[in-house]
Amino acid sequence: MTKITKGELTTTPFNIIHQSDILTNADLALLEPLKQELAETFKKSQVFRTRTEMEISVLNDIAHPTHASKYWQSTREQNVMFHELVMLSYEYRKNIVEIKKLQRELETTQDMLDNELIQIEIEKKMFVSKNQERVAQDRIRELKAWSEIKEREAQHMTEEELSDVNNHQLQSYVQRWLKQSKALDSASIDERNNLVGQLDSGLRELKKRGLSPETNG
Repeated sequence: MTKITKGELTTTPFNIIHQSDILTNADLALLEPLKQELAETFKKSQVFRTRTEMEISVLNDIAHPTHASKYWQSTREQNVMFHELVMLSYEYRKNIVEIKKLQRELETTQDMLDNELIQIEIEKKMFVSKNQERVAQDRIRELKAWSEIKEREAQHMTEEELSDVNNHQLQSYVQRWLKQSKALDSASIDERNNLVGQLDSGLRELKKRGLSPETNG
């Protein structure tokens, strides 16, 4: 029974390509010197967002103009990432069990063609497991990054803002709409009406609560 191991990508995918006869000998000759590079590419290619994308794209200053809005968006992003990690863990466990069942079947099957099909399926599922491990590792990286961002933003927030997502949203939304209103020239009539309506409602609610649209965010 083939041992199921974690860690580096093995030569299995390259062996499968060779055995499949999908490539010509000339193509295989071109692939051969790329083995090490492709294994490295598999390991370090981007899976999820980089820290730069998290800071600049997700938490851009127009969509999230205050420390509180950045903190709570980071909380949502982190929660989604953790949920997906849990679900991936279930899929990984299921895939490993399926590999073990196929290995058991391989030991008892006498037909050569059936054995060949089972072996191919085992190798495919092992490759899937390596991808799942890589995805899980990158989810951990992003979870940690969101945690660092939350800790940074929390230092600039009040206890009230930290206690409930609703306690910051009015001022954060008004700040967002004020910034968006500066770029209305390229917006459609519907987009303008929607933004103006939101901004007017937000400013009215701030006035009712005796709050200013200005923040320290």
